Amino acid sequence: MNRLLITLFGTVSTVSVTILLILLYRYAAQSQPLEVQSSEPLSYEFSRSSEDVNHSSTQSWLKEMAHTKRPSFSYAVSEMEFELPLKTDPKIKQSFRITLSDLDNYKMFCIRQLLTQEKIKFSMFRKEKNGVLMVHDLERPALERLLKIIHGYNIKTKIENYTKD
Repeated sequence: MNRLLITLFGTVSTVSVTILLILLYRYAAQSQPLEVQSSEPLSYEFSRSSEDVNHSSTQSWLKEMAHTKRPSFSYAVSEMEFELPLKTDPKIKQSFRITLSDLDNYKMFCIRQLLTQEKIKFSMFRKEKNGVLMVHDLERPALERLLKIIHGYNIKTKIENYTKD
C-alpha cells in the first residue's frame, strides 16, 4: 500500500511540475511591443530658439524612440565593467645555485627552516644524496653568512651564479 501511494504521489508531482514549467516558459517567451494605451497621438512641444538649428532632426529622433518596440530579450542581472590593477612581482635581480653534498632529511629540514625564518626567497630540491638550493635576490654578504651556517651542518657547498635561459 505504501509503495502505491509513493508511486502515485511521485507521478502526480512530476506531471504538475512539468505543466508548471511549460506554462512559465510560454509566459516568458511572449514578447509584447511597448504601446501607449491612450487613443491620442503623442505630441511634442519645443521652444524655438536661435541655437536650435536641427530642431526637425531632434523631433524625429524623439518620435522614433517613443515608438521603439521592447526587445525580445532581457538580462538576468545588470552588466558591470571594472578594471583590477594587478600587482606584478618585480624581476629577480640575482640568483645563485648552491649544490649541497651529503644532504639527508634532517639537514634538509634544518636548512628549509633557516631560510624560511630569514625570509629568503628560495627553492630547493633533492637528487639522491645531493641537493640543489636556488636562492633569489640575496646580496653577497648575506649569502656568505648563509653559507657559513650551512657549513655548520657539515654540508659541502658549491656555488654558482644562475641566469634563466
